[in-house]
Amino acid sequence: MNIRGRFICYQPNPTAEVNLICFPFAGGSAAVFHPWVAKLPSHVQLLAYQPPGRAQRMAEPSCMTMQEYMDDIWVGLEDYLDKPLVIFGHSMGALIAYEVARKLHLENEHVPVNAFFSAAKSPWKKNRAKFISHLNDDAFINELKRKGGFPEEVLNNKELMALCTPFIKSDYQLVEQYSSDETRQLAVHATVLAGVEDEITESELAEWKNGFVQPPEVHQFPGGHFFIQDDSVLNEMIALIIRSIRVIR
Repeated sequence: MNIRGRFICYQPNPTAEVNLICFPFAGGSAAVFHPWVAKLPSHVQLLAYQPPGRAQRMAEPSCMTMQEYMDDIWVGLEDYLDKPLVIFGHSMGALIAYEVARKLHLENEHVPVNAFFSAAKSPWKKNRAKFISHLNDDAFINELKRKGGFPEEVLNNKELMALCTPFIKSDYQLVEQYSSDETRQLAVHATVLAGVEDEITESELAEWKNGFVQPPEVHQFPGGHFFIQDDSVLNEMIALIIRSIRVIR
């Protein structure tokens, strides 16, 4: 396992044919994707982005803007552009994945990219989220409990949350304020994923088509916003990703 740097590789495989780059949801870490490793074929190397301010990067200041995230990501990502890429992002990670796909398309067109955008409204959507980052810590944590995604034992651990709440709030503030002004359509094979019980509507999912030459496929799975945490759903979703990888190998 390589845990150094910005991208965590839980099972390094220099002979892999494809790099699967994954970006976590707001407040999440690379560990979100650790269960994926055992489910992927040997020709796929998973690289999970570790945002600053958490885990082994706890001493680093959190990113406050999308541009800060992009600057941080590119320091590590350039090492992995020697192979075809599949990009996956969930919730806030989907917005980051879009910006990464956009930058790759505009600056590195030789890199084949399949992109999966999970549990997110389109990058052009304004007022995309309920504003909660301004709340006091107790009210903010109660909102996190309502939304799900974080273990109750973590949210109830006051010492741990004293460390985590600042970077989680930073991520939520980014999501609340982010909106892309990109008007060019990307020639990237894109797939949009969602939970059928999520608050995102089908018309909002359809808005993703505006950003791509070929309209994205839309796949919905059982569950709410954090449907990727259900193991049976995860198996189905990874099978979909693997099928897309066969296309670009």
